[in-house]
Amino acid sequence: MNKFIELLKAFSDETRLRIINILNQGEYCNCDIEDVLEISQANTSKHLKKLALLDIVKSRKESYWTYYSLNEEILKNHEFIFELLKEIKEVEPFKSDLKKLKIHEQLPKKCHIKKG
Repeated sequence: MNKFIELLKAFSDETRLRIINILNQGEYCNCDIEDVLEISQANTSKHLKKLALLDIVKSRKESYWTYYSLNEEILKNHEFIFELLKEIKEVEPFKSDLKKLKIHEQLPKKCHIKKG
């Protein structure tokens, strides 16, 4: 199937869109995403795998943990993603996810987040 159609389908799933919204804030371990969205590790991994296959997210391994971030290259190639991310951060549940993320960042970590 056309990769662009698959890309659009990825954005039609609420959980994947919530993950993208979080990753728009920076690089996070899947345990951070699990905690903020209150979803299982299996569910988080399933969605991250789909996003990675479409090159929406990229990952890097550090010790036992995998860290995810948005693939800036694909964002540059599809401007609609930027517009979508601006819109969703103002509506629920995406707005609440960002509030939870701020609180979560103040808590002791299961993994060691390195930003930047």
